[in-house]
Amino acid sequence: MEEVDKIIIDSLKQLECEFEEDIVTLKQFNADMVVKAVSCCLEAITPDVSLPKKLPPSMIARLKTASDIAEHIKDLGFRGDMGYQTILYCNEVEIRRVFMFLIERLPREANKTVAPIEQTGYVPRLVKSIEENLRESLTQFWVPSFFLKNGIRTCGDVEMVNSLGNSRPLETVTLDIPDPDIENDDLKQYWIHTVPPVTQQCSVKQLIPSLLFKDSHIPTSSSYLSMIDCDQQNLVEKMESDIQLHKDLNEATSISKNKAEIDQIIEEVQSLNAELNVLREELKSDERQLSKVLSMKNEEHEILKNTVSKVKLKLKTHTLATVNKDENKAKLKNLIKKANEHLEDLANQWNEVQTPLLEELKTLQSTLTETEAKLQEERDKLNTVKSTHSKLLEDLKEKTAMEQNLIQKYQQMGRNNNRSAYTKRILEIIGNIRKQNNEIQKVLSDTRSIQKDINNLTGQVDRSFTLCDELIFRDAKSDETARRAYKLLASLRDECGLILKAVTELGQTERESRNLYEQIETEKSKEMSLKLERVCSDLAQIEKETHTLVNTNEI
Repeated sequence: MEEVDKIIIDSLKQLECEFEEDIVTLKQFNADMVVKAVSCCLEAITPDVSLPKKLPPSMIARLKTASDIAEHIKDLGFRGDMGYQTILYCNEVEIRRVFMFLIERLPREANKTVAPIEQTGYVPRLVKSIEENLRESLTQFWVPSFFLKNGIRTCGDVEMVNSLGNSRPLETVTLDIPDPDIENDDLKQYWIHTVPPVTQQCSVKQLIPSLLFKDSHIPTSSSYLSMIDCDQQNLVEKMESDIQLHKDLNEATSISKNKAEIDQIIEEVQSLNAELNVLREELKSDERQLSKVLSMKNEEHEILKNTVSKVKLKLKTHTLATVNKDENKAKLKNLIKKANEHLEDLANQWNEVQTPLLEELKTLQSTLTETEAKLQEERDKLNTVKSTHSKLLEDLKEKTAMEQNLIQKYQQMGRNNNRSAYTKRILEIIGNIRKQNNEIQKVLSDTRSIQKDINNLTGQVDRSFTLCDELIFRDAKSDETARRAYKLLASLRDECGLILKAVTELGQTERESRNLYEQIETEKSKEMSLKLERVCSDLAQIEKETHTLVNTNEI
């Protein structure tokens, strides 16, 4: 079985299930190695399943993990005895049977082998390791940073320090910073001679936050008004603001020579502003009156037009009714008759023109529907061809990628990995199986011949006893010796029957004893004593964990 174990281990290594170099047989496998190998096989068979690659430290979690793996193996159709004990308390025979079952069900199609090949590479392995680390970290309890001792958190082999004692809130102040877009000389002189530097307007702690959040202040509504107003009043307000700014600058620099002129200009501006407001109000009132007058004029004009049309119609009817009444009636009747005849002629002409047009329209519609149906069929065919083309392209890409990966893998493989040794060993195994089959067939044929001889001898004995019984029974009526011979024949027949029965029972007993010996050897191969020792140790560990949990709850 060493060759079989080597084939199984090589198959597991192809599934990225790494083992130590000294592992050459399944007898050297322990529970962790069995869980790792079985999980790799199950994930290769069913890619949607994600199973742990090693047993957890807790005994209860071990039992649960082993039970889940056993259920997955049962779902695949394993008919043998399968449970958590097969995984945790494994022996060589059972594990070999399980691995042979799983390896037979590994996917061999191209679409199933592309995925494992694509996993080779730095980036997929890095992503896989990150997923495993995240999965492992999610199984552990998270502790807030302020509960950690000295802010130290252990992340695998690395210790990460979370320092929460050196933080302070941000404090900002409003800084007066010159604007280079303003071209006012007085304001520039004010910034140069009066405004202190930025570093002196606040403390050192407030300097960087104030500079960072300088542009984050929300502007007030007054700043928006100067951007929105575009009329003359806006210009006046700007003039007032400029004058006020000049006034502040003059006060700051102690220049008060032009104060009277500035006041006079302000008064003039205010008076002009008042006159402008009055003129605006008058203009608005005049516009409202003009709109009212125009609307009244339009209404009166419409009324006048309606009245004139009504008067003209009444005059025409009055003249027709009063002047040449009979002639006008006759003329009107003739006109009406001619109009009706003209309408009939037009209707007939329209029917003559409409009928071929309708027929042509129907034929065109039917042709159009047929053409649309053909176009729809062609579109469907085109869509199917496009979908088939895209599928073929995808298959071609997958096959090309698989071919490249297989070529790379073949180039990476050593030249010494010759499959002839495996083929030779498989042929030897097949030859041994044929030899055993021939021996079994020979034993069966010998058994059949012996059974046939037994049946023939039994028949001969029965026929001999029957013939002797008939012959002796004829003479037993008149001869005393024949009577004694008949009795001896009957007793001999009974004794022979007992001997045959004893021989048959002896054969059955030997067969049952042979079966019992085979069962004993099978049970010995299962290593039940070692399993019982493992069960006892696991039970002691569970009791210890339970005792620890009880003490923790009491504390």
